[in-house]
Parts: sequence; C-alpha cells; structure tokens
Amino acid sequence: MNRTLRRRIWVVGVTSALGVLSPVWGPMLLRQLPAFGVEEIRVVGTRFVPDDVIRELAALDAEDSVWDDMQSREDVVATHPLVESATISRSGLHRVDIEVREVQPIALAATPVLVPLDASGQQVPIDLSIHSVDLPLLLGAEMSESGRVEPEAARRALDVLSQLSDLNSGFTSRISSLRPLGDEAVEFVLLPESPVERVILPFQDAIKAFWRVESAVGMAEIQSPVVSADARFRGEVVIRMGGKG
Repeated sequence: MNRTLRRRIWVVGVTSALGVLSPVWGPMLLRQLPAFGVEEIRVVGTRFVPDDVIRELAALDAEDSVWDDMQSREDVVATHPLVESATISRSGLHRVDIEVREVQPIALAATPVLVPLDASGQQVPIDLSIHSVDLPLLLGAEMSESGRVEPEAARRALDVLSQLSDLNSGFTSRISSLRPLGDEAVEFVLLPESPVERVILPFQDAIKAFWRVESAVGMAEIQSPVVSADARFRGEVVIRMGGKG
C-alpha cells in the first residue's frame, strides 16, 4: 500500500470518526487539519459574471480549509452588483463549490439606448455588446441619474411583468413590449402568432385579471382571432375581435 493511498484512508477514517462522534464540533477540529486545504474551486450558476471574478472575490486558497465557515466569503461575493446571493459548500476533500444566483434582467428600457432592468426597475450592469439577451422592451420610461427607471408607473409595469414571469413563463416569453397606461394599468404587445395581439392589465390584482383574460381569450379565439383583451374593468374583460394588423 503506497503512502498516498494510506493518507487517503487515514483522512477518510478521521473524517468519519469525527462526524459520527460530534457533528457539532467535529468540523471545528477538521478545520485545523492541513489535509483539507482548498485546492479546487468550482463556480456554478453564472452567465454574466466571469468565474474568475467570483473566485477572486471569494479569495480562497490552500491555506483555507473546505471545513471553514464560509459565510463571510459568501457575503463578499454577494457585493458584486450582478450577484444576488452566493452559497459556498464543501464538495470533496479539497474542493468547494460556489453557487451563484445572479441578478436577472427582465426587460430593456428604450431610453433610447437599451438599458437592462431588473424587476424593481434598477439598471442591471450588463454589457449588451458581450451578452445577448432576449427581453421585452419597456416603453414610455426614462432613466434617472441613480440608475432607476422612471416614472413609478413604469416600475409598477415591471412588477406585473415579474409576477407573470413567475406564474406563466410561456406568456411572458411572447411579450414584445410593455408600457404603462397612466397610473393604473400596463399594456403588453405580444409577438406575431400569439393568441392575442394586445393585453391590458390593471396594476391592482393583476394576476386575477390575467386569469380572466386567459379564460376570455380561450373562449373567444374559437370563433375569431383576438386583437386585444382589456381587463381594466372590474370582473370583466373587453375583447376586440378581428384580423390582426
């Protein structure tokens, strides 16, 4: 039996013994053993942030143990403007995984320069010359100096879009553009070949209104193509029929 194999058996044996004897303070002792130094860092979940940037923020090396408490490292990684959260976990004797949840853009503000926005209406610092994103256009809005979209109605429109994305991604994937209608509603223009060309939802109880629209459009399109569905009226949906265009 060679030295490397004996060392691995010893490490596994010590790990198992400490884990069984004390799941609470066992990891505290294992942190002191040089056999568990970090040698490999795997980054998962990134699209916009380069993996090397995440590794640099985590600042882990062989002097650190895979058994270390990683909370402070996770907090540092999450300071990146494109990182919503980060979780660092042990995945072997010498490897840790950094699972990153990035801030997701949900629309592009046409101001007229295209600006990626998150669900709160804040600018997402993505270089569109590098990253291709297929997102609906937010019309009737402008960007403030703080990088937040204005007016408030535009942010409320984005909030409705975010709710719909969580509820029915099939619908939101067909949205070409959206714009606030005054202070009370949002209009969605859908891509060609969609069951309906335009959908108008109130800001208040938007999801309930969306369900009414789906039901009304489903029944109406049996008879004729649906041009628009307007759910601004309490408990009702106004359907306009006819050919698109």
